[in-house]
Formats: sequence, C-alpha cells, structure tokens
Amino acid sequence: MIENKSIKEISTSEVISVHENQNLSDATAIFRENSIHHVPVLRGSKPVGILSSQDIFKLIFNVDSTDQRMLDVLLDNTYKLSEVMTTELVILDEETATIKDVARLLSDSSLHSVLVVNHKGDLCGIATTTDLIRYLHANIGDEK
Repeated sequence: MIENKSIKEISTSEVISVHENQNLSDATAIFRENSIHHVPVLRGSKPVGILSSQDIFKLIFNVDSTDQRMLDVLLDNTYKLSEVMTTELVILDEETATIKDVARLLSDSSLHSVLVVNHKGDLCGIATTTDLIRYLHANIGDEK
C-alpha cells in the first residue's frame, strides 16, 4: 500500500540549503535561481531552521524597489537569516517515516514541507506538498 512506503519514495535527496551564518541574500538567490519554496538552514549538517519564500515575501512586501542588488543589501543589513527562519522544525527519520506520516503532517497543519534526517540527525532530504502530490499522481490506481 502506498501509505506504508518509505518517506524516501517522495523526499528530495539533493537538498539545496544554507548555513546559519550566511546572508539572507544567499537564500533569496536560491529562491530566484531554483524552482523551490523552502530552504533548510543548517549548523554543520544538522537542520536548525527552515526559510520559505513566503518568509522573504513578508519582509519585502512594503519595499518599493525593482533593483535586486539594492534589495539584497537592504535585507542583509536589516535582518539576519537566524531572525527570519522558522526554528520549530518538523523532522522525520528516513528509515522509519512513511508517506502516510508525511501526508498526515502536511494535511493536518499549515506546513508545506518536512525535513528528513538520517540516523545521525544529518539532513538527507526534504518532502514537500508538491513531492507528495506528484508521487500520488504518478501512483494512483497502481494498487489493487
């Protein structure tokens, strides 16, 4: 059954992340250059926060600037990454979590992503609502 399959089936293993001491503009560049909406924040290889494109949007909503370089300077001189990231993380173990666990978490909250760690607690993946929907779309009707 689909719901009992491992979280590894849907999580992205090549995670684009930032380290907690990086500038906020590093994260905004990641959002601009990639088709993603969540960036884990790491201390070493351990997740300590997550930043969403929505977090950045909230910061710049009232800024009337079309110059991206100017916006990056403004963000970097006004905020630290650690002040903007979410630190209340939802983390699942890659060996024990299932697709059903991800579906429950994402449907029962306002979350749109969960971080996946290995047995050492190191980040090894991210599972998003998009990952879940793509997996279900590709596999619906495959089971009898």
